[in-house]
Amino acid sequence: MSKIDVWPIVTNHLRTLVDYSSGGASRFDFFLFFGIPLLVSASLLYFKWGFSVDALNALLAAFAIFAGLLLNLLILVFTFSTTTTYANALERVRTQFVRELHNNVAYAVLVSIVIVVVSLVAITRLGDEGTSNVVKHTGPYSTFILVYLTVNFMLTLLMILKRIHRLMNERLDRHPLSKAS
Repeated sequence: MSKIDVWPIVTNHLRTLVDYSSGGASRFDFFLFFGIPLLVSASLLYFKWGFSVDALNALLAAFAIFAGLLLNLLILVFTFSTTTTYANALERVRTQFVRELHNNVAYAVLVSIVIVVVSLVAITRLGDEGTSNVVKHTGPYSTFILVYLTVNFMLTLLMILKRIHRLMNERLDRHPLSKAS
């Protein structure tokens, strides 16, 4: 069972939600990444919103692609982390930053996989309800899970984008690209 235990991915991601000025957990980050998705999910449940089969198929396709692309990004982050060494103090900061980026990408892959599985189950359940002219939508549980994870994923993806942007700018500032002759 330890080969498929994904709990370390979740805990490592949570450890990246830090207030660097205090060194402790950032309440704002926890609210942003877990409270906002909760509020959005609860709001949509209140208004009895749900996913149609077409929307579920789109989610399924999008997150299957995201999972594959993010797995490739994990390899790129690893490759990037092993290409250059700096002075000791800078190396420690850079290593921590790349490790956190890796943890965030791994978490995003995990969330993508969960969204794909929940979407598949929801599509199957909607298909089992027989055929009628009424457009069917997901129930409250699958809707809540899918909305929560999708919002959480999008926020995590924005954090990953910002970190990659910062990492690349730092790299280019230290080693500018040479001009072609």
